[in-house]
Amino acid sequence: MLSGLPIGSTKIQAQSPTTPPLLTEQEAVEIARTANRETKKTALDIDRAAQSILEAKTNYFPQSSINVTSGYPLGVFSFTLPKAALGTYPATGPIPATNTSITTSQNFAEMTFAFVAQPLSQLYKIHLGVEIARSERAMAVESTRQQSQSVTDQVRQSYHQICILEAQLIADETQEKALEEALRIAENNFVQGTALEADKLQAKAALTQERYTKAKDEDALLSAKEQLNLLLARDVDTEISVEHLAPSTVEEINLSEARTTALKQRPEIRLAKLQLDKANLDVRQEKAGYIPDVNAQLTYIGFQNVEFLPKNVAVAGFSLSWRNPWDWGKRKANLTSLRDVTKQQILTADDITQQVTLDVDQKFRALRQARLLVGASALSKDASAESLRNVTNQFQENEVLLSDVLQQAAEDQKQSQNYMQALGAYWTARP
Repeated sequence: MLSGLPIGSTKIQAQSPTTPPLLTEQEAVEIARTANRETKKTALDIDRAAQSILEAKTNYFPQSSINVTSGYPLGVFSFTLPKAALGTYPATGPIPATNTSITTSQNFAEMTFAFVAQPLSQLYKIHLGVEIARSERAMAVESTRQQSQSVTDQVRQSYHQICILEAQLIADETQEKALEEALRIAENNFVQGTALEADKLQAKAALTQERYTKAKDEDALLSAKEQLNLLLARDVDTEISVEHLAPSTVEEINLSEARTTALKQRPEIRLAKLQLDKANLDVRQEKAGYIPDVNAQLTYIGFQNVEFLPKNVAVAGFSLSWRNPWDWGKRKANLTSLRDVTKQQILTADDITQQVTLDVDQKFRALRQARLLVGASALSKDASAESLRNVTNQFQENEVLLSDVLQQAAEDQKQSQNYMQALGAYWTARP
């Protein structure tokens, strides 16, 4: 390698002389599935949703509350018991016998209110809440699967990009050697007086341009390897040795099988169905709001240092609470809105199914076209490389001009780029 090349070229040479361990495409995918940071963050949503299920289930059990109030009265409490307010009895007569005034003292007092209530009528609502929490967890699972598939696709495309760039570098080296040979011949002819200095400068310019192209491809390769390391949650400077895979010449799967597999496995379809189920549960939960809350309840009331009142009162029985029984159509409006959401989810699920089918069809056709294009581009590239070798030999024998060599070199570069583009299209379309 000549001096004066860009830093990217020098960086590749400075890497470890030992070949890094081979990382296959499948190994890269497996590492990403367990180590990728974005996938890990999404997976935490599953744990959060699981905790929400446990939280919703706690509502099945008795609910309790304790409220203690204490302090000094700001003023005396005075009231009058009318005559016979507590009744008239034959043995004693009216109690009290006359109007009686009672005034309390301003002492420190404490009042305690506590209850334990077992939900009864709310069990249906609680069940719906648990089902909604389970639905949200299932949605989190599918979202994680969707993220994992997205990362898998990114890993594969990054892996394929590395393979393509390494192949491109091989083509760049071949092109560089051909242009170096053309420059050597041009310089020799110039010394012998059979070529002009312009020919020598033209050959040198073409070689310099090719070295720039090679350096740019080397930098692109380094960036691709860094991107793959990032997806694998490794240090971006970790050295990578990839396995070069040849394009398949046969169809891996037919269109019917591809559609069936996608409709079963694509997480966005399952996610759309789960969102529809949750929308239906939301409607049922809103309708359950018409049911009043009935509890089997044990209530305790305590008065400490409060005159004329019992210190401890305990009551066992039932309690009923019906929040806003007349809501002036609010709940009905909410139900109508939630039913509209359900209809939207039905349309969304149908649309996603059709979108997945369309996506599979387009990728299948693109894969078939890319497979054919790779074959044709490979033949054109090989033919162009052979033509460049022949023209270079002819130039050495003074049978052709330097312009013919440079023209064929440009054509060879173009055919190499076409082949790499076709290869990239194939790996992008490949499932």
